[in-house]
Amino acid sequence: MEACPVNINPLESIVEMRRFLVLEESAAPNSLNVMFSNIENNGAPWAFSPSDRFNWADDLYVADKATTVA
Repeated sequence: MEACPVNINPLESIVEMRRFLVLEESAAPNSLNVMFSNIENNGAPWAFSPSDRFNWADDLYVADKATTVA
C-alpha cells in the first residue's frame, strides 16, 4: 500500500466508521447486539443476572465438612 500524500490513514477512518455504526447505531448482527445488551445490563455476555449465575449448582451434591469428618 502506498503512503497517502496528505498523511491520511484510511484504515483508521474505516475502523472509526465501523465502530460508530456498531456502538451508536446498533448496526451489527443480532447476536452481537444481544451480547452487548447483556454486557451492559448484567456485566457479562450471558442473559443471567449476577445473583442467578450459580443456580445451576443448586442440585449438585457436595458433602458438608460435618458429614465427612464423622
